[in-house]
Amino acid sequence: MVAEVLAGIALVKASCEIISKGIGAAKDISSVAQEVDNLFEGTRQLKREEKQARHKGQSVTEIVINQQLAAEQIEVVKQLIIGRFGYYAWQDVLKLQREQQLEMKARAAAKKRQQQEKAELVEDVAVVGTSVMIGILIIAVVAAVVLAMI
Repeated sequence: MVAEVLAGIALVKASCEIISKGIGAAKDISSVAQEVDNLFEGTRQLKREEKQARHKGQSVTEIVINQQLAAEQIEVVKQLIIGRFGYYAWQDVLKLQREQQLEMKARAAAKKRQQQEKAELVEDVAVVGTSVMIGILIIAVVAAVVLAMI
């Protein structure tokens, strides 16, 4: 778990450092876009780790501190982007991040529904198959009884 937490905060720190160094030379926001995405992914990793630690009854102190450090890094990046590209560029980044999260949730929900439908179909096929086998068995027993009576 500690390695995963370090991966989250390390991703945040590395992304912030790269953005800080590259923002002045960037001609447009797309040149730092991947690092901004990595910054937000690192914070999502920290949030997942916190939920897992709480679920397991483990201490979340280190994770919460790392989340605060990540929030500081996001603030630094926010100021860099606003300073270089303007306030609306940062607002667009936040909007696109939210849209991306919603799309990911929708895809996950659709995949889960598809798996449930597939499981229901397999269950229905099993019920029909079992019913057919029982029907054939009953016909065989009846045929055996009729042949025995002749």
